[in-house]
Amino acid sequence: MIKYDFNREWTYYKEGSDSKKKVNLPHDAMIYERRNRENPSGGACAYFDGGKYIYEKQFHMEEEWRDKVLILECEGVYHNATVILNGNKIGKRAYGYSNFYTELTPYLKADNMLEIIADNEKTPNSRWYSGSGIYRGVNLYVSEKNYIKPNGVKIDTLTESKISVKTDFVGMGNINVKIYDKDSLVAEGKGQDVEIVIPNVKLWDEDAPYLYRCCVELTNDGIVNDSQETKFGIRTIKWSGKGLFINGKNTLLRGTCIHHDNGVIGACNFRDAEYRRVRILKEAGFNAIRSSHNPISKEMLEACDEIGMYVMDELYDYWLIHKNPYDHADNDFLNDWKKDCEAMIDKDYNHPSVLMYSIGNEISELGTEKGQSLCKEMAEYVKAKDSKRAVTCGINLLLATMAAKGSGIYGEKKDGKENKNGSMSMDSMPTSTFYNILMNKMGGIIDKMAAKPSADKVCDILAPLLDISGYNYATSRYDKEQKQNSDRCIVGSETLPKTLYDNWQYVKKNDNLIGDFMWTGWDYIGETGIGTIRYMSKQTRKNAIPGLPILAGCGVIDICGNMRPEVGWNKLIWGLQDTPVLAVEPMKYTNCKRAASMWRNTDAVASWSWDGCEGNKSDVIVYTTAEYAELFCNGRKVGRSKVNKMKATFKRVTYEPGELIAKCYDRQGREIGTAKLISATGKSNL
Repeated sequence: MIKYDFNREWTYYKEGSDSKKKVNLPHDAMIYERRNRENPSGGACAYFDGGKYIYEKQFHMEEEWRDKVLILECEGVYHNATVILNGNKIGKRAYGYSNFYTELTPYLKADNMLEIIADNEKTPNSRWYSGSGIYRGVNLYVSEKNYIKPNGVKIDTLTESKISVKTDFVGMGNINVKIYDKDSLVAEGKGQDVEIVIPNVKLWDEDAPYLYRCCVELTNDGIVNDSQETKFGIRTIKWSGKGLFINGKNTLLRGTCIHHDNGVIGACNFRDAEYRRVRILKEAGFNAIRSSHNPISKEMLEACDEIGMYVMDELYDYWLIHKNPYDHADNDFLNDWKKDCEAMIDKDYNHPSVLMYSIGNEISELGTEKGQSLCKEMAEYVKAKDSKRAVTCGINLLLATMAAKGSGIYGEKKDGKENKNGSMSMDSMPTSTFYNILMNKMGGIIDKMAAKPSADKVCDILAPLLDISGYNYATSRYDKEQKQNSDRCIVGSETLPKTLYDNWQYVKKNDNLIGDFMWTGWDYIGETGIGTIRYMSKQTRKNAIPGLPILAGCGVIDICGNMRPEVGWNKLIWGLQDTPVLAVEPMKYTNCKRAASMWRNTDAVASWSWDGCEGNKSDVIVYTTAEYAELFCNGRKVGRSKVNKMKATFKRVTYEPGELIAKCYDRQGREIGTAKLISATGKSNL
């Protein structure tokens, strides 16, 4: 099967417009739309407008394609996609994050018109920036009548030296399998389901992400009808109340949640962008990502394989209960979840980076019998498709226990049905906005509620259904689970960056807690302002930063990929570095009232350059493993501060240009590290 890049020379237009534009794919139509506070997408989708977009591509039937099978793959179309070839509707997919395949063969002509419609007109339908259109790649596969199905080769690690290779193909033929270590043939076998021993095996993990190549050939009478090549890694996974073990080694997940957008290019999924993001996340000390809350892209999976990053791939943000009026919950979900689930597993199967599948995020109906029954069905379906990986779910115990009592914030009742107002409240704002406000208002109360008897009941029902119980904002359960359910494997599937120090102490001491995934490692578009520090003028009582927000603001890495000082704090906590980090809260808002977020409590940056702010005062933070720190400005001692949870804070430090130095000392008073910031000099040419 020959794979052609089918991303060039498309045109697109918005329904109702006569203006057609030439584009190459991937393409995000939403990022070009106007933003308006009145747009129904709301802050969840960064106030962008929606629309229906028609993409067209003309192509000629090549001579070598005659009497062949042609299959089109769309890696991601948001959403309600329809595929039309020469006026014939031949494929569709409602879910915007599934890759899907459509056979073109029966409808081909000498000259062809291919249309793909992405209908994202009805908003709100997402709790974050979704993008619109064909935001992931499109591929054309051409093969003989006998061919190996796309994703038809599935490789399992049986032992640390033995793999199995199963091949699903159409037609007749014999299967030959060859395993290459770089360009050297190291093993081979024959058969549709074959076990192969790899000599002198090199295992895959985060520190040594070693990949092999598997080449599978389908032959008839010695003639190769089709072939498929895939990279794979050999590694074993085991999990239990004693921990997570990769290749027999106890592994703690230093995790982060990420959304799918790529900042200024919107939802577009480019290989270089995905590799860059994984590389920066790895440099920041993370060894695991949770794809929130939708299946991850192929390019990012390849990056995780090659760079060494573990993956929790997540299927859905909703099941039966709508979180937004036009999402695909309820009937659409019930019609499509199996094929969406299968698409995710087929895509992930040969990627060693994928450790677990999450079947949902903050599904409130998990507190109801109907939701629990569905959880069991979904988990069993996943295990039937891939028994080698763990099944988990991001459980929000506040939402689940509220739903169990018939008072869920998404409008659910005890029978799991949605009331007529459903997911709308607060003057027609999406409920996700309401929930984020609720989280900020209640703070630690939500975490404490997760350890109540009503939460125990939900956990006890769900734990046997899942391999690993994922808890969102529920650190209060960690010691309780270790004490009462030590055989229960759990993970912090979503936590606050500012609580990492405490969370990691739990991870280190509780064997059954395998890791922590903070919200978030990388900033993203949408959910505007949930992690933004707000500054209000004390004089005018107006926002000191005017304008329509576009970002969530809660990433320890900003939208451009710059690491904030908290990254240094994280690495100190994880034991990945011992050098201190110096950070300064903005000096220019010294006369403003400051309101922090639950998801972010500091705006500090690694800078001592604040033009026009001489004499202003703000806080300085030193991240360090020391017992205490001393701060000096231009050689004068500013003060001394005891370190608490690897953080020392110096209040209201006066800004004057020059040199800011932090000296860090151990318990015996020995200097064990310094950090320095120097003011920039000269004038910019900009």
